[in-house]
Amino acid sequence: MRLAGQGGAVALLAILAATASQAAGSKPAPARPAEASSLFPKIGGWRLSDGPTTYSPETLFEYIDGGAESFLQFDFQELASATYVSDEVHHGENRKSLGTSPATISVDIYRHRDAMRAFGMYTQERPAGTTPLPIGIEGYGGQDYLELVVGSTYVKLVQSGAQDPAALRRFAEKLAAGLPGTRAAPAVLKCFPERGKRVRAEKLTARDFLGHPFLHDAVAVPYQIGGANFRLFVVEGKDAADLRAMVTRYRAVGKSPDSAGEAGPEGTATVKDPLNGEVVIQWKGRWLWGAVDQAPAERKALIDELGRSLSVLARQGSQSE
Repeated sequence: MRLAGQGGAVALLAILAATASQAAGSKPAPARPAEASSLFPKIGGWRLSDGPTTYSPETLFEYIDGGAESFLQFDFQELASATYVSDEVHHGENRKSLGTSPATISVDIYRHRDAMRAFGMYTQERPAGTTPLPIGIEGYGGQDYLELVVGSTYVKLVQSGAQDPAALRRFAEKLAAGLPGTRAAPAVLKCFPERGKRVRAEKLTARDFLGHPFLHDAVAVPYQIGGANFRLFVVEGKDAADLRAMVTRYRAVGKSPDSAGEAGPEGTATVKDPLNGEVVIQWKGRWLWGAVDQAPAERKALIDELGRSLSVLARQGSQSE
């Protein structure tokens, strides 16, 4: 359209001003960096219909308002989200009411600081006792959803339009095959005694373990023995000095007679934790471990067994460095 003369110039300025005003008042769309597209491969029978769209720690709440804080606790770095649509048309069970609809799979890939953080966030949302799927490090799913963890990424898939768990699993396997990082669960999980352990119920905590901000990088596993319900736990320090600092502060919480002064390189203590009751702990090197909640008769034996396994893990780690 041609605008002529002074009137045309005025009209053009008005249009430009209105456009600028609208742009200033609108919410900026999340960034779409080129590297995000590499996370979403071509998968036979499916094509990308939307995205990828990315979200940062500052904008994650726009996508999962109310749930962002949990991810940030595990050092969330970036979310890449996209939707695939099937090339085939699937018929609903009641064709008269549903007609035909293409199957879609929405994919959310959460990237965390490291594999331990990604697996930790996964354990926070995974229901206890679920049947594991051998995809990536581990996965689980239902009729129309599947969640898994690979390396430092935690992946959520939701299928709509048609519910085909087998197709969803095949899709997840192909997607996971292209994601970088480890396929092995954290080695510390193998240190927990088997007797009385609840299956696939471990929880990893990045910070604020047992409600204390100075306790970080913990794994807690629930047990049930002889009517007692309790948790064995392991806390990993960045190094031996960091671990001793955590022990020193934790012993001071209970104000027990042996809490004065800094913790030595190894030891045992009983902490009268005002938030958790009596907590028995042991520590050595960069590991702190113990038991919390109800105290079974086998508590000491289980704590000692856990400590021996951690010593083996520590030796293996030093040999591989």
